[in-house]
Amino acid sequence: MSGERRKKRMTMPKKREDLERIVEEVEATHAHEHGHEHHHHHGDVDEVLTVMELLIDSLNATVKNLEARLNQQSMELARIYKVLAYIVQSLAHENRHEKAKALKEAIKILEST
Repeated sequence: MSGERRKKRMTMPKKREDLERIVEEVEATHAHEHGHEHHHHHGDVDEVLTVMELLIDSLNATVKNLEARLNQQSMELARIYKVLAYIVQSLAHENRHEKAKALKEAIKILEST
């Protein structure tokens, strides 16, 4: 892509409503220019490509956001499993001291948030 196209590129909004508003504006512009299609066909292609690039950028931003959230949730889930493991250890021990020790480890993990 040319440097000129890069200068036109803007940051894509993260909200679905903003994205839908942009799509509606492009559709309205396209409907208005449809009567002049023979004269502006090349411009329409550039506009469509620009919109597609913006949509792809938006999708990429959404994917990055989802990946970050998934990573956080995975770490939280691992933390929960560790707590459960200490609780199970506590239940399995017959020695009160060992039970208390396992429960203290579970509490330590819970307090580390």
